[in-house]
Amino acid sequence: MAVVARDKKVLLQRRFRKNIGMVFEFPGGAVDCSESGTDAAIRELWKETALIGLEVLGSHILQNEYGGEIHYVVMVSCISDEPTATDSERQQEFYWFSVPEIPTGHFFRADLEFISNSLESYT
Repeated sequence: MAVVARDKKVLLQRRFRKNIGMVFEFPGGAVDCSESGTDAAIRELWKETALIGLEVLGSHILQNEYGGEIHYVVMVSCISDEPTATDSERQQEFYWFSVPEIPTGHFFRADLEFISNSLESYT
């Protein structure tokens, strides 16, 4: 997951997810066999938002409910950096939230654990 912080807020995308509808989530995707979690987060961030060249502040690895690893890579963005929707099928919209404002309704258990235990230290 690419967790982008700036000005005491974090970037979330609101997007369409099949069988669920519109959900808020961090940009992200699968880690390919030949890459690190950090490389995957950077690649997915560019693929989903067109943001590139952000400074990595830290990373966290948590286990999801299926036993897989979730990599949370925290990056810092300049105030002038704005994400761009790159996939019309996802119906993406982007929002900047302070940690207490994050709408957590569709987040997975590992995401909620990361938000509760680690995210505040970056904002």
